[in-house]
Parts: sequence; C-alpha cells; structure tokens
Amino acid sequence: MSRPSPRLDLLALLGLLTFPVGCSTNTDDDDAADDDTADDDDTGDDDDTTGCWQADTILDVSDAAGAGAGYAAPELAASCDGDELIVTGNGIPTYTFVAMTPNPLNEIAQSYRITLTPQVAAQTTDIPLLGLAGFAVNGMPWFGPNEGPIPDPYGDPVYNGIMDGCMGHTANEYHQHALLQKCLIQAAVAVAEPWTLADPDPTEPSPILGWALDGFPIYGPYGCVDAGCKSVVEMQSSWVQTGDPTTYAWDNYTYQEQVGDQYMDRCNGRTQPDGSYGYHATEGFPYILGCYVGTPSDAAGNENTGDDDDNGGPEACEDESECVGACPDGALGCTCADGPQGTGICVPTCAEDSDCEDLVGGPPGGLTCDEAEGICVPNGGGPQ
Repeated sequence: MSRPSPRLDLLALLGLLTFPVGCSTNTDDDDAADDDTADDDDTGDDDDTTGCWQADTILDVSDAAGAGAGYAAPELAASCDGDELIVTGNGIPTYTFVAMTPNPLNEIAQSYRITLTPQVAAQTTDIPLLGLAGFAVNGMPWFGPNEGPIPDPYGDPVYNGIMDGCMGHTANEYHQHALLQKCLIQAAVAVAEPWTLADPDPTEPSPILGWALDGFPIYGPYGCVDAGCKSVVEMQSSWVQTGDPTTYAWDNYTYQEQVGDQYMDRCNGRTQPDGSYGYHATEGFPYILGCYVGTPSDAAGNENTGDDDDNGGPEACEDESECVGACPDGALGCTCADGPQGTGICVPTCAEDSDCEDLVGGPPGGLTCDEAEGICVPNGGGPQ
C-alpha cells in the first residue's frame, strides 16, 4: 500500500462523514484460503440451546463492572435471524473507562448484522482505512491498525501507545484497534480492570474474541496445530516492520510470507482443521485483520442506529456518475475524488467556505473549501 499524498491526508478524515462507506478490492491475486491447513480451535458449543452458536460467543454483560460512575450500564444482545447474526449494544465497555484521547465516552446505539455462512472470495478485500471493520464479543467496534490524519497521520495506535489496557480508546465512540483475550472472556465481564488479570493459558486454544464484517470469526492468539490438539502455539502475524510506523502504518509494515503453522496469511488468518476459515488476533501488526478473505456486505455493520443511520465513510466510486446522492444533503455538488487507499471517494464540491460549513455529519473541527480543488476538506479534529 502506497503512502497517501498530503491531499489524501485531508480526504481521509472525510471518513467520519455520515454517508455510506465503501471498501475497495485488493488487486493482489493473493487468495488467503490457500494457506496451509491448521487445526481447529474451540468454536463454541454446537449443541447450545439457542440453535445459534454464533450468538453464544457474545458476552453476557448483565453483571458487568461497567465504565465507572456517571456512565450508563453496558447493554448487549445477540440473536440469529435467518442467515444473519444480529448484535446490538449501547457502546459502553464492561470495564473502567480510561481516557486515552480528548474524546469523551458516549452512549451510542450500535447494531451489527453479519452473515452466518461466510464464503472465501476469489480475491481479498481491503478493510476500511478508517472506521468500522468488525466487532468484538463485548459489542465494541474494532477499527484497522491505523489512526486518522491527526495527530500522527495514519500512525499505528498500538505502536504509538495511545490505547487503554484493553486496547481501546474513544473517537466518535469507544472502539478497539487490537483484541486482548483476557478482556474478552466471560470471566472478565465483572472485573473493573481486566487488563490486570493473569494472561491466558498458552497451552489452551483461544476462544472467539470477535467477528469480521465478512462473517468470519476472529479467534484469540492461541491455536491447535494438530488434529488432536496435542500441540498449541501462539499465532504470529506475517507482517514485518520495515520502517517507523509512528506515521503511515501501512507503509511501514510489509507482508512477508513465513514458513510454519504459527504464521498467519496476509489477512491475519488461516484455514481451520475442519476446512473453515478463521482470523486470529495477534500481538503484532495488523493485530486483528490485514484484509478480508470474504466479502463484507455494505449493510454488515452500523455503528449508530440513532438519528443518523449512516456512520461509515464516503462512498467509493470510479467516476462522478456514481456520486449522485452520495454526499450530505445541502451539498453544492458531489464529485469523485482520489481516496486514501487509491480508490475514488464521493466528496462534496464547493466554491467557497460557506458551501461546506453547514453540511450535516462533518468531522470534528468542521469542513472548509479547498478552492483550488473545488472540494470540501476537514479543518482538523481529534484523533480517530
């Protein structure tokens, strides 16, 4: 992935706008399903009473310690409807909130819908550069391994040390950039500071810690490497640090295929022993996913089911004709501009600052007009 240009730094923050998100298709012919078959992890109890084992992976937060005094109690529910897993919550973590950014912790209605029958696609798909890429079993959304343009352009938030003890922090809502097993098990729900708990037993395979928007599960870091699970290893990312990821994380890590059952594919997953596919949360970049092996639905996740029904980013496009109606109401126009992952995104047009100032759903700090380009760009804002 090439480094975004300065102009793309500005455009990327438009990912906080409330018009629909679009994900680009990776042009690499790498098929993540071609990796060596490994052996099964514990995927839950197929004999559960709900008839939907996927819903049983979601934590019961009824006795949660909660974020602290003054915050709402966590809410979380999961069920299956036809071919979909549906998870709803209120965006409040089960554990003590520790402010790592200037952004407050807000209660926010959240809803996710993913397929119960994911399929490995012919080509991998990029995860969003900014915003929702999946959700953890505690109901919190997880984002990719980079920040927005401010304060450190597209830097690795884990490397930069701006995550709390459970690998989360706030922007428009609380979200995670990595998944820590001891924070995402049922026994941790009633613990105010689960990051102080003992590390998981490395001889036991990890449970599912979250879900990707393509419908595939995300296991913790420990997995079986033989059919009888006689040997368990810690799964390792195959992405290698090649530069300084303080900024432009994707430019400073490189995928390098490794030999060994413990190494993950480009998307940070592997084929499980039963033939199914699963990602693994790893200690190293990209921490959760490097890409999707399946195809995420445009309606797979919705981080906010309140008054603003869309909370993704600009819609992807190849030409201006695809941007009709894709920008916020009141926009002077809507054009297809270069996006931060090399794809086009629909952005509002303008002739002067007033054309951008009153648009609904803009990023923190508002929008201003880049008169030379004729498009609305962010003034700035807090970390993403």
